[in-house]
Amino acid sequence: MLQRRLFLALAPATLLGRPVSAQPAPDILARFPHGTFLENLVVEPGGRVLFTNYFARRIESWSEGGGAAAWAEVPVHPVSLTPLGDGRQALAAHGASFLGGPAALRGSGLVLLLAADGSTQRRIPLPEAIFPNGGLLLAPGRLLLADSALGRIWAIDIDAGTVTPWLDHPLLAPVAGRGGPGVNGLKRQGDALLISNSATRQLLRLRLAGGAPSGAPEVVAQMTGGVDDFVVAADGTVYAATHATGLARLAPGASAPETIPAPGVEGSTAVALTPDGRALYALGTGGLTSGGQGEAVLARLRIA
Repeated sequence: MLQRRLFLALAPATLLGRPVSAQPAPDILARFPHGTFLENLVVEPGGRVLFTNYFARRIESWSEGGGAAAWAEVPVHPVSLTPLGDGRQALAAHGASFLGGPAALRGSGLVLLLAADGSTQRRIPLPEAIFPNGGLLLAPGRLLLADSALGRIWAIDIDAGTVTPWLDHPLLAPVAGRGGPGVNGLKRQGDALLISNSATRQLLRLRLAGGAPSGAPEVVAQMTGGVDDFVVAADGTVYAATHATGLARLAPGASAPETIPAPGVEGSTAVALTPDGRALYALGTGGLTSGGQGEAVLARLRIA
């Protein structure tokens, strides 16, 4: 059984926000056996979904009409995918499993640059990182990567293969004794970077100036039911995985989210919009880290 000290904090269902009425039930697109930990996903322009299968050391794919299939086998534990264009992906990964705790993870992190066919083109080691997590392509060839244990965002020059600290701040840090990840998901919104801190259940905003931090992060909202990965819709609405029993929707200007019921998608870790923006893809772990016995799934939920 997974342990609370391993950076995976869960939000009790009773702490979720006000429920959204008349929400259609999710469509379960792919199922995996209990014990599977699905972590992160991206949606390609053509509609194919790629998502990471942490313990299996595999990247899965799903497409309409083609169903689920393995896309790539990797010699590490895959965490997050960041599209680089032309079908290429930057894969943040752990050389050791998080089951071993921070001591085992320290120095084992790396980024794999994957070709459009899933083969590995290059490896960029992260010798000072502990818990590489969500990534964001800030500019061509410049990748930002959250470190959930250090409370730091790293900047990676993909061409040069160099790794440097980009931002350290107390609002990015995990909470001592709570056992959950700190800085987790990263998304661009205009001239700002949106950041989730899972340990504090906060959504943060950081202003940008010329690709560099401008000032300090500020709290946008208290994500009462938890926050993991998230996505920002065209109208500014934030949809977030919670690692709990529902997803979250934060309307523009709101300080707290609504709950989107998602039966069958317990222990959600990641969300992404469909290409038409009318539905969400979501990953669920079956509540694995809270002792749940359900299947891990890829699901689709209509939102418009």
